[in-house]
Amino acid sequence: MATISKADFPYTGPYSKDGDGKHKGNTALAMKRAMSRLGFLKWEPDVWDNAWNQKLEDACDKWDPGGKNGYGTGRYDKIRAAVIPKSVDAAKAGQQALDQTCINQVQTEYASDQGKKVPDLGPLEKGGASLLDFALSHATSGISLFPATDTVWTPGCTIIAPEKIEIYKASSSSPGDACYAEGLASGIRYWFGHMVSAPAVGKIIGKGATIGKVGQFSGYTPHLHCGVNVENLWGKGKELKHGNNYSVSGIPTIRKQFQDH
Repeated sequence: MATISKADFPYTGPYSKDGDGKHKGNTALAMKRAMSRLGFLKWEPDVWDNAWNQKLEDACDKWDPGGKNGYGTGRYDKIRAAVIPKSVDAAKAGQQALDQTCINQVQTEYASDQGKKVPDLGPLEKGGASLLDFALSHATSGISLFPATDTVWTPGCTIIAPEKIEIYKASSSSPGDACYAEGLASGIRYWFGHMVSAPAVGKIIGKGATIGKVGQFSGYTPHLHCGVNVENLWGKGKELKHGNNYSVSGIPTIRKQFQDH
């Protein structure tokens, strides 16, 4: 029987009893069900909870004695290929250890994880695409870890907040005015540059409300420079992938990077 595809049974780990990763969730339920179908746990779905507990850990270690503790990518690949042996259940021999109930449980968890992982960001101009759907084309000169996109190319065009933000630091750009802001829902930090004027530090701007206007400066193509910093979400020194020299060839969108992180 063929291995269950990653699309049908997406990875939702890592899981462990005490260490890093998740400790509770639908994947633990699915693995208890699979271990029981493989003969390593007593069949008692009415009493199973969603904790990755010692009984499940022991069952996984008996099934996969060469594997590492918990549930990582190695066991993920193995369980997608696991089938029930005739010695355990002749009537079900050859069936996948992961039945449709297991698959449904994990798909539900994965969908929930994706909703949590991807922030709800809107456009930077009225009628524009969500900031999530931009690929970042370059680093912000002189400001590390704020990879950026250049957008909103019309002088005088209103720049709007992609989410509810607070201006936390004044800045400047060459040319124009600039500021730092932080998303109050997502924790993402932004650097907005080349504006006519920047809002005052401490100002809170609602999603879709005006941040400023694109400036027009002699010898300079009008645009908004939007730098995006994810250190509050991913850890110190971490940043989104970005292109160089304004090329986005091979660079995933912000949305895709959040989905895959």
